[in-house]
Amino acid sequence: MERGDFVTINYIARVRDTMKVFDTNIEEVARKEGIHTQNAIYGPVTIVLGAGHVISGLEKALLDMDVGEEKEVDIKPSEAFGKRNRSLITKIPLREFKKRGVFPRPGMRMEINDRWATVRQVTSGRVILDFNHPLSGRVLHYSVQLLGKVEDTKEQIEALLTVKGVRGDVTLKEEEFSISLNVEEEKKKRVQRLVERDIKKYVPQAKISFLS
Repeated sequence: MERGDFVTINYIARVRDTMKVFDTNIEEVARKEGIHTQNAIYGPVTIVLGAGHVISGLEKALLDMDVGEEKEVDIKPSEAFGKRNRSLITKIPLREFKKRGVFPRPGMRMEINDRWATVRQVTSGRVILDFNHPLSGRVLHYSVQLLGKVEDTKEQIEALLTVKGVRGDVTLKEEEFSISLNVEEEKKKRVQRLVERDIKKYVPQAKISFLS
């Protein structure tokens, strides 16, 4: 495989020291491991190698694989979610949360100033927040299968929409791809710019237009 290739994969992601599954695109596995999410979309996932769609350690493994190959790989923190940084652990007075009607509890995830944190401890007067990624400092284990490469231009554009979490339709007419984005009107222009940027970068051969 090479950077810029569109590849379709199945994967199961585990924390290495416990082998507990924390993510997968295989619905049967998600149900078995108790991590199934009702609104999640399961099934083979298409990504672009080199685009940062997966952690760098997994991307490195995929670049060394052939179509149809399955691989088990351990991924160190520096190629996953980084090392733990003690400077990202902070204390905030509990009263600051109570003012806003928020009652933190250990393990809760919350967004503060556009950053996500995990509540580590709550006492009578303070809350300890950890802004490290929940999997920082952990060695991960991936079981990955490279199902195939995507060469069709329309499928590549659809894959870019999916990986960005954008719903839309792509139609081909007279050598031009028309894209209709199913997003809120106030977000449409911003999303359109992001989608257009990625298509120009990863599918440069595609002539596109957006339907209003």
